[in-house]
Amino acid sequence: MTTSQASPQTPVETPARTVAFLSLGCRVNQAEESSYRQHSLESGWQIVDFRQSADIYIVNTCAVTLEAERQSRQMVRQAKRRNPDAKIVVTGCAGRSLERHPEVAELADLFIPNLQKDQLVSQLQQFLGEAPHPEFNFHFPAVEASRTTRLNLKISDGCFESCAFCIIPQRRGTVRSLPENDVITRLQAAYARGYQEVILTGVHLGAYGHEHGHHDLEALLERINATPDMPLIRLSSIDPHEITPRMIQALADSTRICPYLHIPIQSGSDTVLERMRRRDKRENMLNTVMALKAARPDISLTTDMIVGFPGESEEDFEQSYSLMDALGIHKIHVFPFSTRPGTRAAYMKDHLDPAIKAERVQRLLDLSRQRQQAWLNSWVGKDVNVLIERVTSEGIGKGYTPHYLRLHVQNCKESDWNTIQTVRVTSVDSEQEVAVAEAA
Repeated sequence: MTTSQASPQTPVETPARTVAFLSLGCRVNQAEESSYRQHSLESGWQIVDFRQSADIYIVNTCAVTLEAERQSRQMVRQAKRRNPDAKIVVTGCAGRSLERHPEVAELADLFIPNLQKDQLVSQLQQFLGEAPHPEFNFHFPAVEASRTTRLNLKISDGCFESCAFCIIPQRRGTVRSLPENDVITRLQAAYARGYQEVILTGVHLGAYGHEHGHHDLEALLERINATPDMPLIRLSSIDPHEITPRMIQALADSTRICPYLHIPIQSGSDTVLERMRRRDKRENMLNTVMALKAARPDISLTTDMIVGFPGESEEDFEQSYSLMDALGIHKIHVFPFSTRPGTRAAYMKDHLDPAIKAERVQRLLDLSRQRQQAWLNSWVGKDVNVLIERVTSEGIGKGYTPHYLRLHVQNCKESDWNTIQTVRVTSVDSEQEVAVAEAA
């Protein structure tokens, strides 16, 4: 087992290696995997599927819940079973915990801490005794060599918040942002490399530029609107209090920024929000969503809600339910509170009975299904643009619209892959949360 960067060995000539990747958890991990893939290709390595035998397995782990850590351990074990002689590299938010886990510590060969993971392939080359690549040319592969047609681009890392239920700031550090000019350069490079859509990602996306004393996301969006040769841009997730009037205007003015936002609300009770150490307040969140809808009436919105946070009363939950009802958000991702050791919430009193949490979760899920059904039905008969991300052997094109409507498009050809098609929505499948479409 080696922690971080091993002492360089004498470089030796080696045949092409096979390398496999697995990223658990958030879009930030997926964005980092894109970088690892490109740097591996430039190093002359061959990329294979994680389910195949490989010389190297790179597991980018998640620590948001204990279940995520369990899955991370499981993936390390699976990799070692596939090839007992393989080199196992562990990085990501669960890396610190897994390095102390006896089984994983024995199976893994190299642990790369989060603060060093941008240099993962270079560090791996040194560990393997290979001559380090002098300078990588790109931060992500061309779309043909990518695992996805929609590129996740990490523009910031880390978080300065201290939400009581979250351990990620402890694992990722504070906010570190990619300079605006670099973001623009990478977006234009993505467009030149064949990507039709890029998702701007960050652990705390709304805090982009925070380390410089101000939040710069609104200025970046304005710059994106004014710059030619750009793909469609989607924002991954942003807290309500970081949605400014200037940002709303940039969204309203844009034909390039997708009219879709994921806004983690977590609770509709000011009392619970305070216990969660969230910066948002119920009234402000309501005003923000109403301002978004006024400026961009067609905007699609999704959210996260935590149910059963320690001390949540029936009245607190009713406030959450009534806020979700009032906002009309089209999909609610509902999570029953689960204890995460190492967080403030783990030491709080008044944890709720699982049966109470389950009943409240079900109520919010029922509301979410109603909203989702109405939202899906609202698209029937309309013409929409969709990025075809995959074409099945049956000729079904699968992809998402700018509003994040998931579509199955009939009678697609292989040549439609990675193109934006105008189609007409003909029906919906509520159980699968997908709409069916045909050529307009």
